Amino acid sequence: MRYRFLFLLLLLTLSACTFQVDVLTPEPVLENLTSTSYSPEPGMLTATPPPFPTFTFSPTIPPSPIPSDLGTYPIRFAPNGTYIDVVDTILAGTSKTFSINAMKGQVMSISIHQSAEGNWTVIPIKIVGADGKTICPSKVDGGCSSWRGVLPASQDYFVTLMPVIDVEDFTLRVAINPPGTTSQSFQYVSKNNKAIFSYPDDFAPTRYPEYPVNKIEPEYAISYLNVQAFTDTNLVEAYFLFGSSDNTDVVGSCLQVSAQVPNEQLVGNVSINGRQFVRSEGGGVATGNFYEQIISRTVDNGTCYEVTFLIHSFSTGAFLPQTVIAEYDRTTLLQKFEAILSTLIIK
Repeated sequence: MRYRFLFLLLLLTLSACTFQVDVLTPEPVLENLTSTSYSPEPGMLTATPPPFPTFTFSPTIPPSPIPSDLGTYPIRFAPNGTYIDVVDTILAGTSKTFSINAMKGQVMSISIHQSAEGNWTVIPIKIVGADGKTICPSKVDGGCSSWRGVLPASQDYFVTLMPVIDVEDFTLRVAINPPGTTSQSFQYVSKNNKAIFSYPDDFAPTRYPEYPVNKIEPEYAISYLNVQAFTDTNLVEAYFLFGSSDNTDVVGSCLQVSAQVPNEQLVGNVSINGRQFVRSEGGGVATGNFYEQIISRTVDNGTCYEVTFLIHSFSTGAFLPQTVIAEYDRTTLLQKFEAILSTLIIK
């Protein structure tokens, strides 16, 4: 559900919504739509926002010009399809709307993955039903960064994107779960075609901010979308990061702590599908921001594999006294991370 990072202001104004649903077959097709039959492409995400950002507070949000509407583009899934990736471009100062038809009670998720090319930016999303009711953002105007939830009615839903700067290459993922189901899974195959894992639809591919917390640059990053985990809590963002390297220096020190990971310490071993991984933990604090890393590494046939759970939260004491902010459910989040890791198979 799976971006709400870099600015606490965005945490308070951009809500990542989440829940659960089923599939339907919407209408016309866009020229830029990719196949809905999921065939994981090796490799995917990298980015370069600044490390460990510092958040500042602003009592008001500066007004933004009304974007120029580029029209509405209907989305239609392939027969028996349960999701679709829309590859597109959109310029600052414009808005683009995609329409999806779905039934009451289905679980739909909406997420955006920006290309590693170009500057990262916030792409606010607004989701409105044909009945005029806004389902995202749920509380304040401005937009959310992703959404996952149970649809309240059988109708068309309009997803509008409103970028702050030009976005030359992005992928909009729309997933609607099959009737009677609350979740579906996606699969990733590593660049070297030797590792594979699966993740549920309350996670989605994302452009990772590249916080300096890894020994290996992640080749694939998925972010947590569950709105319930973020709403009125101090959770800012959560990532599952996967990387591998055959660099001899990296392989030689694979099972040791890394200077790249703040305060990393070895804590033991874990067995994943019969393979032993070394487990370590690290973390850092920056002006009220807390970053926690739980890392699992192993070596296989001259390759070092690294999986990182990265959790970014904020001190509840930094919020205004009248704002009710609870500690996020760390136990549940870690269970979700471990469930994804349990599917990792290295051939």
